[in-house]
Amino acid sequence: MSVSQEKRDKLHLLHIRDSAEKVEGYSNGLSYEKFAKSKLEYDAIMLQIVVIGEAVNDLGKELKEKYRKLPWRQIIDTRNHIAHGYFDIDTKTAWDIATEDLPKLKREVEKILEKM
Repeated sequence: MSVSQEKRDKLHLLHIRDSAEKVEGYSNGLSYEKFAKSKLEYDAIMLQIVVIGEAVNDLGKELKEKYRKLPWRQIIDTRNHIAHGYFDIDTKTAWDIATEDLPKLKREVEKILEKM
């Protein structure tokens, strides 16, 4: 892996971590019921999921292979689904991503960053 690709990967991983932290902030103290009714929080969270998908898409192939246990393809597919079919995203699915999947992803990304 070239140094420049490693630097790009680190930058993308930082974006992923930062976006996951934003989602934590947006959803902190928020119930699913409030989330399902709130267009503002829903939109904010969906945007960050798109940002995460873009960052994952731009990660180098070597890094994705090295950490292949992470669902890179699923993250990209989710981003594509949101970006190209925004109005058919189920609020329960979005909530589960925000409150279950992203905290796990953030922890894994932090572990990768510690090794860089």
